[in-house]
Amino acid sequence: MKYIKLFMLMVAAILFTACSDEETYNTDATTAVEFEKTTMTVKENEGMIKLPVKITGKRNGMIRLTIKAEGVDGGSEAAAKESVNGSEGDYSITTKTLVVKTDTVTSEVMNFEMKVLDDKIINSDRKVRFTLSVEGAKLGAKNTLDVKIENDERTIYDLIAGDWLMYYSEVQFDKEGNPLMNEDGTPVVKDYTADVTLSVIADDDSPLRGKQVLAYTSKFNFALTGSEVPLSWSFNYSYDEATKNGQLNFNCTSTETVYSIQGYEFSWQVVKNNKLADGEIKGKFTVDENNAVSKEITFNPNDVLYISASGMSIPYVNLKLQRK
Repeated sequence: MKYIKLFMLMVAAILFTACSDEETYNTDATTAVEFEKTTMTVKENEGMIKLPVKITGKRNGMIRLTIKAEGVDGGSEAAAKESVNGSEGDYSITTKTLVVKTDTVTSEVMNFEMKVLDDKIINSDRKVRFTLSVEGAKLGAKNTLDVKIENDERTIYDLIAGDWLMYYSEVQFDKEGNPLMNEDGTPVVKDYTADVTLSVIADDDSPLRGKQVLAYTSKFNFALTGSEVPLSWSFNYSYDEATKNGQLNFNCTSTETVYSIQGYEFSWQVVKNNKLADGEIKGKFTVDENNAVSKEITFNPNDVLYISASGMSIPYVNLKLQRK
């Protein structure tokens, strides 16, 4: 019986401690909560955005902050759509509720977070309105926040920029330097992929804007060194608005170095009249009715792209770019 009573006392002590640790809502009448500002403008490609909420006055308990999001048709702006569980949308919210405990407040500003989603489509600006509600404090006058999401795609040319996956196949050779061939007459190849970042010329005054796209990969399989090496090069760009067809062509010229090592300057080349020469490997893309660029840029599988320097060259076939 003594042990039972002792056990019950221990349980009661634990329950009492647990209950006493639960924090109640703030009751101080001086505490007020509101957004730090009522309007914000962000770019579509900015990623994570903070929505600051200001807390003023004394606090003797916890405060619960909640926001509600609603797309607003602002005339020149369309109503922004929230992405929920990965669905299509213009933005997503990491959490809609913040609980501010008295002993954990280290700043008078708390932040909700909104992630702006870049749709890679030329469209109008969009707007979303956040409405703040609070438990355990007074709600200030700045209880709504309008966020304007500015479209960052100005032209089809700008839409090409971003992260792509490049597929390429390296032609294989025997010990005598002759290409290995399959029974159907096609070369034996080894397939690779490389992460490629495409960048456009941002300077509107540059003569290359709208004509060239810059490419970079940090890991391109290079047989001559038996390792992955960084390459940088340019594509020649063109687009026909009437047909909504475009080209992104490998700029194969001996004047452009794509990789250098031990004094050797490698460049892209093509074959003309059985000799390596300057030229292009043409890639094609299309644009749909929503001005979205196709997710694949395809090249003629029979075209051969060479990386060449001082008589050394390696041919690649089966080229393709795929949006990541």
